[in-house]
Amino acid sequence: MATGGSSSSNVPSGAGAGSGKTPMVPVGSIECLRKRCRLLRVLIHVNDHRKVIVVLHAGENGKPDHIIVQNVSPDNVHTVQSTFRLDVAAWTPESQIEVLNDWYTSFRMDTTGVFYDSDQNVIFGVPRGHPGGDVPRSLAILPSAPKKNERGKAPAAASNSSPADGPVLLLQTDQTAATDKRRKFAFPDQRKRIKAMTKNDLESYFHVTQKEAADIGLSIGTTALKSVCRANGLPKWPYRQILKLDNEFNNNLKKKITGWNLGKAIQGVTKTFELRKRKVQLYEELMLNMPEQLQGIDEIVHSLQEAYDAGQDTDMEEDDDDDEKMEGNDERSDDS
Repeated sequence: MATGGSSSSNVPSGAGAGSGKTPMVPVGSIECLRKRCRLLRVLIHVNDHRKVIVVLHAGENGKPDHIIVQNVSPDNVHTVQSTFRLDVAAWTPESQIEVLNDWYTSFRMDTTGVFYDSDQNVIFGVPRGHPGGDVPRSLAILPSAPKKNERGKAPAAASNSSPADGPVLLLQTDQTAATDKRRKFAFPDQRKRIKAMTKNDLESYFHVTQKEAADIGLSIGTTALKSVCRANGLPKWPYRQILKLDNEFNNNLKKKITGWNLGKAIQGVTKTFELRKRKVQLYEELMLNMPEQLQGIDEIVHSLQEAYDAGQDTDMEEDDDDDEKMEGNDERSDDS
């Protein structure tokens, strides 16, 4: 995978995109001036070195007619902008798909930028959680929650299937759940996991609550995880800071990108890249404050040993974590 701005230099342009077919003709604007022209597909790629917009337009017959490409790149203090049109009406469907795939592949190779594809309705470069992930983020707008009736209850969803058609759920009683949890958080197992833990293990779960990171992700007690964090320059779990950035994308930028208004879509993807940079900076600051090798592990394991010998629960949970109080409000702005 290419990094930095190297992939931008590989963006098809000029004769490269229309090699052996039609040359790219300079035009004045990314907006098409032809009448009865509509957008078929939009690709927008933004990184620190260049912004590229590729728009496939249909003619009056509804078939692909031309592609308009705009390159915007900073040149010291000034901004250099070039816009071209590539006529593809006479091309075969295979050639039309091929030239768009060339741009798509080039944009996807850049792991430092943000890339939007209207055809798939996804955006790359701003995954939930760690910004270095390569998981596409869906831009589908979820339906709003059903309105409550007069009694304050949401209406039941209509279903044509009988209860027997659904999956059989095995219910777990409180007693069996508590037994499984005690077995999972037994001291010998926790000791092994804590001693093998690295700062990268912690980083992988910054985007979930501390309780979820301890219980589901790291399989150690919440108190033990808090002790590890406090001993290594992480007094407050960063879940809320990361969630704030994720919700900023969900609430402000998502509809702007998917509204089929080209100008707003370009603006939305550009702001999304700025948001990505803020998240990258946040993760870098969090990791910079932590030592390369986790400290205080022996003392934490020793305290767990004493609690275990005294017959105490080694997963004693403190109720001072406010992260869970936010979950009900955050789910309303969560995306798929």
